[in-house]
Amino acid sequence: MCTVDEILSPIDVPSVILKDECIYCFESIYNDKDSETHSLNICLSCFQPLCHEHVRTHMNVTGNACENIHVNYLNLFKVAKEEEDDRNQDRDRNKKIKLQVIEKSEDETYNTFWKLLVFNVEDNEKNVLLESKGCTTIPPKINEILQSKSKTLVDQTNSWELELKTCQHIMSFDVNSLHSKEVDISSCNDCTLDSNLWLCLHCGNIGCGRQQIGIEGNSHALAHFDSNKTHPLAIKLGSLSKSSNDVYCYECDDEVKFSDDKTMESILTKFSFDLHNKLATEKTLTELQVEQNLNWDFKMTDSAGHELIKLEPNGNFGCGLINLGNSCYLNSILQALFAQDVSQWADVLMDTIGKDFPVDVVYPSNNVKCQLIKLLNAMKINPSRYPEGIKPRSFKNCIGQNNKEFTSNKQQDALEFLSYFVNELDKKLFKKELTNPGDLMRCYMEDRLQCLRCKHVKYSYQANESIQLPLKDNNEPQDIRERLDAFFKGEVIEFNCPHCQKMTEASKRPGLKTFPNLLVLSPIRIKLENWIPIKTANELLLPGVDDFDDVLDLSMYQSKGLDTTVETEFPEEQFKPDEAATSQLLETGFSQNAILRALYATGNNSNPEVAMNWLLQHMDESDLNAEFKIPEKSGQKPQINEESLNSMISMGLAQNLSRKALILNNGDINASIEWVFNNMDDNGELPEENTASQGAKEFGHLSAAPYKLTGVVCHKGTSVHSGHYVAFIKKIVDNVERWVLYNDEKIVLGDDTAEIKKNGYIYFYSRVE
Repeated sequence: MCTVDEILSPIDVPSVILKDECIYCFESIYNDKDSETHSLNICLSCFQPLCHEHVRTHMNVTGNACENIHVNYLNLFKVAKEEEDDRNQDRDRNKKIKLQVIEKSEDETYNTFWKLLVFNVEDNEKNVLLESKGCTTIPPKINEILQSKSKTLVDQTNSWELELKTCQHIMSFDVNSLHSKEVDISSCNDCTLDSNLWLCLHCGNIGCGRQQIGIEGNSHALAHFDSNKTHPLAIKLGSLSKSSNDVYCYECDDEVKFSDDKTMESILTKFSFDLHNKLATEKTLTELQVEQNLNWDFKMTDSAGHELIKLEPNGNFGCGLINLGNSCYLNSILQALFAQDVSQWADVLMDTIGKDFPVDVVYPSNNVKCQLIKLLNAMKINPSRYPEGIKPRSFKNCIGQNNKEFTSNKQQDALEFLSYFVNELDKKLFKKELTNPGDLMRCYMEDRLQCLRCKHVKYSYQANESIQLPLKDNNEPQDIRERLDAFFKGEVIEFNCPHCQKMTEASKRPGLKTFPNLLVLSPIRIKLENWIPIKTANELLLPGVDDFDDVLDLSMYQSKGLDTTVETEFPEEQFKPDEAATSQLLETGFSQNAILRALYATGNNSNPEVAMNWLLQHMDESDLNAEFKIPEKSGQKPQINEESLNSMISMGLAQNLSRKALILNNGDINASIEWVFNNMDDNGELPEENTASQGAKEFGHLSAAPYKLTGVVCHKGTSVHSGHYVAFIKKIVDNVERWVLYNDEKIVLGDDTAEIKKNGYIYFYSRVE
């Protein structure tokens, strides 16, 4: 057996290590006082954390995929220290007291213990070579591991910092022009408020901020800027410390940041501020935003004021998902998909990818398949192991790694995430699989366009994962069946007829060519007020909310397709965007490429409102402003610039990856090079969306059947990018079907259906055979 020095000497400790959660499950290193139940083993070869159960899994994987089996580990566990406040738990928590934010390191909160272990390859027995208890001197390499930054905390910080940008006023700021002065920070210069104070970085004026929910403010900092337009930058004093700062630019009307901390320190020094001794006494803008979203939380009491009945995690209810800051949109979608009562999505997933981790993936945190298996094991196979819920952080980081919005900690649109998630799995897991859980939601929608003058028709078909249903522009209750009737009835639009060679009117009517196993229905609860998207809260009357036997019938919306005996199709035409509509839409601020996409998707309608509605429904799509190119017809191979391809190959980049990158990035060589460096593990195969084999794939059923409401994702808030999401799912509780509310980690009975009607954002209807 190797000595301690022989094990530790060769290792090179990274500055950032993943050490908070097992890479294969949700075991952590944190324990309450007087407990040593939870611990992780940090692999000293690849610096990944494993719980005791999964050390053998990691050894099997490294034995299969690496030169040597990884047998050396540093076992870590943290035990909470007793705090002085623990003796005052009976304090009235509803008492209004001034907030004091006390920054504490983990060392101040937890005692850390460790053991240096060597595992036996044959029998998995472990030998303890050294441990913290009784060790007088910590070996330097072990101390490096203990002092290294947690990757989880670094990722969390970076995801928030992604939201903050510098601005021209920061870039042009001249520190040398400032005159040193001492400022009185006891209160606002224009009133008596002593909190929510902001320091003008140009002159040192102290002004109070804007009034917010639960925070006093008279906007005197803003008034100072209005009177001094060359003073746009201010910093919040209450949240200012060595590790946190909030800088706001009133000219840009946005939170901004300096490119380096030294510049900001130099500015603050001019006003006699020493950041090294400054402690935060108020919440940061980020913390206030998260708190504001949580203020939209759903009531956890019934109409009589009683606490809702808590349900313990088990095989029927699954387990809760802890909010990572603004991840309730993701939590709600995962609960709906993993619930067997909603669909067979998770069952099809498990049948396709299995429940055992692949033995050729050494780093499962970056592998989508491994992350899904990790979730399956926690949410379906062994949920009772996690009574407090799990944090889906590694899944979120992995699935969102190619999308800056879903990598960030901003609140997101749950429907947009559902679409993104399903399509990411198509690309990364199921492209060549015969079964795909995402296909359960898919059906073919038919779009029939008929010129009312010459009667020629055009039929087009598209695979859809959801139906987004327009609502009436009022605040009255609305019947979903009436809204479906209006949607499938279609509309009359202005149309440049290729046969008539002139502007005419045409009827445009959708229909269902096939019917999905899981119908995803989303009422469009967004309307424009002064060109600002505002979320509505109309009460909806839906089958299956209160009367569980009431089902939804879609048979009358089944399309019939082209009848060649009585119908004549339009001749092929070239797309020429309507000039008048384009001109009007450009005035709204949307880009030329976004407008071309909208006009193409809506039949080049001369009425700009039609394209505008399409833009509002697709404004969060990542490629909305990318260069617009008319989609190629089935069977055509995408063309690329050979010179660009050769340039990339000459840089040492693989030909198949370079070719794929150029196609995906519409020939932009800089974006293509960046794509290759970010996707070095990609197989280089192109999506087969336009091939004949892919086009022949059928989704859904040709015959209609009733649909039963089985799950709902609800949202409270003024925008889908703020507020709070929860999921309601029908479950069998004590042999009776009832609504169960999933509010992040909390699982409770939720029989009050008022929220489902007023705040339902995505309704899941399951096909009843």
